[in-house]
Amino acid sequence: MDYFKLLRNENVADLDKYLKTHDVNEDIYDQSLLYWAVYENSYAFTQRLIQHGVNVNKKDKLNRTVLHIACYFGFYNIAKLLLQNGAIRDTTCFERALSGWDGHYQSEIIDLLRKYAP
Repeated sequence: MDYFKLLRNENVADLDKYLKTHDVNEDIYDQSLLYWAVYENSYAFTQRLIQHGVNVNKKDKLNRTVLHIACYFGFYNIAKLLLQNGAIRDTTCFERALSGWDGHYQSEIIDLLRKYAP
């Protein structure tokens, strides 16, 4: 089974089958399954990976978490889901949201991060 094909087609049912033979925290092309789900703005895949016990705070080689990615791109619903499931809010989240994708200030993300203050 090809994870990217499943992801592109939002095929959550086959994701469950995929995870029977793959580690939920494995990497493909140096990024986690969760990274790719967040990067593709797939709420359904992000949610299902969380249900399967994925590490929401795993860092990549560039020391980024998936919450950093969601903040940068302004993926509000995914950022909220990650925060609700234990993602760690740090200063990098704010930095990524302040100067997000294509220079956009992600104001909704900033407000969301403030709600999850420690």
